[in-house]
Amino acid sequence: MRRPRGELIAWGVLVALALALRFYDLGSRPFHHDESQDAYFSWIFFTKGDYAYQPILHGPLRFYLTAGLFAVFGDTDFTARLAPALMGTVLVALPYGLRGLLGRTAAFSAAVLLAVGPSFLYFSRFAREDIYIAAITLALLVVVFRFLDAPRRRHPAMIGALLALSFATKESTFITVFVAGTFFLGILWHERRRGAPTWKGITSVGWEAWAWGLAAFAGVFTLLFTVFLTNPAGLWDGIYDGLAYWLGQHDVGRGGEAPYFYVVVLFAHEWPVLALGALGAVVAFRQPTLLRAFLVWDFALSLAVYSWAGEKFAWLVLHPLLPLILLAGLGVQALWERRRLLVGRAGLAVAVLAAAYVGLASWWVNAEHRADPVEFLVSTQSSEDVPRVVRDVRALAKRRPELKVSIDASEGATFPWAWYFRDLDADYPELAAASVAPQSDVLVMTQASRDRLQVALPGYRQRELRFRVWWVREYDEMSVGNWWRWYTRREPWNPTGGMPEWVFVRGGV
Repeated sequence: MRRPRGELIAWGVLVALALALRFYDLGSRPFHHDESQDAYFSWIFFTKGDYAYQPILHGPLRFYLTAGLFAVFGDTDFTARLAPALMGTVLVALPYGLRGLLGRTAAFSAAVLLAVGPSFLYFSRFAREDIYIAAITLALLVVVFRFLDAPRRRHPAMIGALLALSFATKESTFITVFVAGTFFLGILWHERRRGAPTWKGITSVGWEAWAWGLAAFAGVFTLLFTVFLTNPAGLWDGIYDGLAYWLGQHDVGRGGEAPYFYVVVLFAHEWPVLALGALGAVVAFRQPTLLRAFLVWDFALSLAVYSWAGEKFAWLVLHPLLPLILLAGLGVQALWERRRLLVGRAGLAVAVLAAAYVGLASWWVNAEHRADPVEFLVSTQSSEDVPRVVRDVRALAKRRPELKVSIDASEGATFPWAWYFRDLDADYPELAAASVAPQSDVLVMTQASRDRLQVALPGYRQRELRFRVWWVREYDEMSVGNWWRWYTRREPWNPTGGMPEWVFVRGGV
């Protein structure tokens, strides 16, 4: 396809903007519990070479990448989020590969939404594996549909390697394979009966290309799950343990949200994408192509499966949102092609207003309310008090290198302190049932431990901090008025809550 110079410049500027938005002030937001685990265990791998796959922490890829960045740039709050920021930037560039199949305007519009939209920008600045999965999934989509359009012998190896990277990132790849597999099995069955080109395209590259695809999958999968062949048992962990663990978590219902949670999140933060995506789906039905049909299927089935699955957290909304954004790009393209008509001009005017909301919503969640649970994307977040306490304790440690710190591990409160205090003399006793408090220079205790043990700490100064904050949403209170107040002022319709902790500092310190 011909590449006009202006188009290349536009894509370059957009990717540069995406990178700047992801890098700016990247390390300052309080580390979420899950983020701090990602950073801490990457640091353990970096400093000690110690890593073993644990399904609850998901796949090994991000630990390797973050540890590698620590080795090059040092272990800081910024570098702990550097890999997801880079992944989020790569994600913005990937729709370029779909210009010929989706349309130039559609591909660029989708890239803009990936660059500045609230959900993808927020989780590009968040040290969890979901943005990795989104980037790898979109890369797979690009390679697969370019292969189906114009098969090349290199494509099967690229598909195999990307699929292995996805499995080595998160077990939700099984859902990705199910969603894509059901679609393509139906298409292949239908088109093989008709002798249509899709089936012929798959076989046209020859069995050797597919053998290389299998080899690429096996090689990448084996290297990553065996920690580069140093832990052979990790291969079985990757094949079986991850799936078994997360299937067992289905009935646990982690996250505690309603089945329609992702619909609410999309309605709250991404309603412009919903509206434009609906228009894109209409275009897909009226002028179907294989890619357009897949995007509709991918969005609908992904939303259904993740809504059914027991675990529900805001970051999982990226899975159905990704194909919806590509459909939204198709919707923008349809409006642009009809810009000389009244309906097209009216639609573009509405799209401009929707774009303004996208920018405002992204500013609110990524800057103004970055750790405030009034945003649906903020899930049980460490409060802004946490980094302030960290700065105070580190200032003490600079003046007193022998400073001893104890963190109450009760109620799962080890993280994010373990990341923040990784290079201090810190321990993490379980004080839930302790009868004696540690006589450390600095203690951080849960409310219950403080209430019981403070009488044994007469020589300490103490102050309260908000440790974790959350919004347990009462969905039966949703109304037009409450939604309007939330949209316009981010005013929650029922009170937010949280978990306090107490900091004790020895007198004289």
